[in-house]
Amino acid sequence: MSADAATTGAPRSPFARVFDDALVTAGVRADAGERVAAFVDLARRYQEPGRHYHTLRHIAETTAALRVLIAAERRSVDGDEQGITAACVLAVYFHDAVLDPRMADNEQRSADLAAAVLARLGCPAAVGAAVARLVLATATHRSDERDEALVNDADLRILGRHPAAYDRYVRRVRREYGWLDDEQWRRGRTQLLRGLLDGPLYATVLARHDWERPARLNLARELAALS
Repeated sequence: MSADAATTGAPRSPFARVFDDALVTAGVRADAGERVAAFVDLARRYQEPGRHYHTLRHIAETTAALRVLIAAERRSVDGDEQGITAACVLAVYFHDAVLDPRMADNEQRSADLAAAVLARLGCPAAVGAAVARLVLATATHRSDERDEALVNDADLRILGRHPAAYDRYVRRVRREYGWLDDEQWRRGRTQLLRGLLDGPLYATVLARHDWERPARLNLARELAALS
């Protein structure tokens, strides 16, 4: 998706509108032009050379998975379901905004970016802090809060997809790590897969019921191939 889809006036593309709606719901004070500029910057980041999986498509698919998880729960926390949904959507949009496969602090830098952008747009400090916390939670995918579980499970939705879709995901991630030789990739990927398989993959009820088993089968199949 082109970043030019939302370069003038109010956001026109559905992808831009979802981001803008989340900003407005979160309480930002910036005008439409400033909000559009923030989206365009994010979109350009996700279209950087070298990205093959962590693209706008991943954000769109993660946002769709988030909506499914939220709809499945149909309950609120602290009486502010709209606010929680907006923070989660913003976290999804920001969570891979900074991506350098050679670095280990991408989530921290993405969280810092989210906090800075939201502050510049006049977002309430509490919302900005919540979004940064949610982005940081994707570094380990360990969930201590319900909103973290929603974002983390949505981010890991790909693991429980059909095997063909899962295999495409693996090939795209491998391209992002193209600077690693095959042995380095095998060692690093094996460690990651074993860590994921060491305990439940998902924290929400729907994800555990519908996605856990196919995800574990996909991970085990990839691990066996690496071995």
